[in-house]
Amino acid sequence: MAQASSEGYLESELTCPICLHLFVDPVTLPCGHSFCLTCLETPESDKSSGSDQELCCPVCGEQHLSPETLPRNVKLKTIVENYKDNYELKVSSEVQSSVEDKIVNHNDEPSSGHYVEREDGTNNEEDIYLADESLSADFGKDNLLETEGSERRSRLLPIVTSLQEKLTLVDDLMSKEKDREAAVKETHTDLRKEIGSILEEMAELVKTYSVAGMKLLEVALKPREDAAQNRVHKISDLQKQIRMAEVKINALMGEEDASCFSDGVKEIESQFSNLNVEPLEDFPSDMELYTNLKKVCMEIELHNTQLRLGLGSAQRALRVVLNPSEVTFDPDTIHPNLVLSEDLKTVSFSVAKQPYPASSQRFTSFFQALSSQNFSRGEHLWSLRAEGCSWVMAVCYGGLPCSGSGSGLESSTGSWCLVYCDNLLRAYEKGKDIPLRRTPSLKRVEIRLSFSHGTLAFYSVSDVSGEKTELHTFKVNFTKPLYLGVRMMSGQPKAHITVS
Repeated sequence: MAQASSEGYLESELTCPICLHLFVDPVTLPCGHSFCLTCLETPESDKSSGSDQELCCPVCGEQHLSPETLPRNVKLKTIVENYKDNYELKVSSEVQSSVEDKIVNHNDEPSSGHYVEREDGTNNEEDIYLADESLSADFGKDNLLETEGSERRSRLLPIVTSLQEKLTLVDDLMSKEKDREAAVKETHTDLRKEIGSILEEMAELVKTYSVAGMKLLEVALKPREDAAQNRVHKISDLQKQIRMAEVKINALMGEEDASCFSDGVKEIESQFSNLNVEPLEDFPSDMELYTNLKKVCMEIELHNTQLRLGLGSAQRALRVVLNPSEVTFDPDTIHPNLVLSEDLKTVSFSVAKQPYPASSQRFTSFFQALSSQNFSRGEHLWSLRAEGCSWVMAVCYGGLPCSGSGSGLESSTGSWCLVYCDNLLRAYEKGKDIPLRRTPSLKRVEIRLSFSHGTLAFYSVSDVSGEKTELHTFKVNFTKPLYLGVRMMSGQPKAHITVS
């Protein structure tokens, strides 16, 4: 059985997937699949044309040149011919052996209807001829069944091959999707952990604020409560003394001895002569309470500021996690004549300089600010709106000088800018300007940054229709983390730039 299975497999490997017969003049395509030359020659192919016509492999679909240009597979042809010779020899041997076995079996065991021994002990030649004819018919039947089985295997071979290829593809897809699933779970676990940590920080800030507020309130209310409690204690003591005097007087009422009665009266008069029931001093007024509560309110305001700063920082951290393109302006870089909004997304011009803390990163020569966040991968989209000023909008590397003529965004060699001034639009790349066009009004700009494509594109956005028009696109292979930067080129009281 093992030998038969091996021979069947060899026959299937030597069978053309198109005609389902053994190869005739086989050729092998570059993709590795083999076919009969005549099977690949189609009526559509123009043999007279001098150019090579591209055809497709019937199994995998890969393109190849016309059959005339393909080399013949001599080795495969030799294997097929040897297989045919061996197969014919084997079939001939099996036929002869089968006939001999049947003849022997019929000689040893008489068969009804084919070989009959007469009563007189003689054999009829006609009976022997019928036996031979029966053997030939049995052999033909066996040979036909074997041929049909081979043809069925040949017809099933392309289907099996296709299923195996599809199964391989499905296995590869399954492996990739399992890896993707593991990566997604790992990413989500880290994301849950990071967001959970931020939310716990926010809850702790609120809890600390609540505890501090209640302590301040207790300090304000305790003096009033203590005063009320002391007044109750004083009246309670007076009440006890009067009741004691009343008890002693009731006892003297039954005293028969005049001397004892007189002594008892003197004692009572001595003990309770100074016992006076007078109104207590004034209780703290409601105005005093309100004064204390105002002090509490002022102190709570300080805690409010700390809470807002803490929650604002936590909220920004949460937005950065949830939105990788989240951007806010860095308070440590903003020029003193720019005022930063509470959400850190708007810079406004101020004639008076702001008392910002000293910072080595703060711009001092130009009205500029950089983003707190930097970006080194992914796709990002920002919208900026400028009112009442000429402006510079840029994406740049960190480490810009903070003062001097070289600290301007458009002057840096690590900056890509769009400049709008005097109705003229210009682009700057590494300090070199590129004139674009005159534009009477430009307030809304959209910036698209793509690290995968190495592009930085600026678009104008219409306030009326929302239509976007490409202004300029830089093609850059960014090598460092990038910051978003803005600059006001003229100072007006209501000028501001907002990013979202």
